[in-house]
Amino acid sequence: MPQALFYLFVYFLLTVPVFLGLALVAQVRGSVRARRAGELVLLTGIAALVPVVLHRALDVPALWLAVALLVAILVIGAVLHVRSYSRSA
Repeated sequence: MPQALFYLFVYFLLTVPVFLGLALVAQVRGSVRARRAGELVLLTGIAALVPVVLHRALDVPALWLAVALLVAILVIGAVLHVRSYSRSA
């Protein structure tokens, strides 16, 4: 695995607890900023995982379903995130 993909995977692993912490703060305090930050962290984590899984899927074609699902989650999440900004304004 190239070093850049390793760092992307580590970034993805770090986004998981950060997202959970931000989601907890948003739930407990009702903070819109924490919720938005958590959504952005989640989306960037998924975006960082896509090239890692894509690189692996080139070796194992059975992983193309996982790549397609990750890309769909990323696109849907980004669309919902942007739409939530327009609803709150």
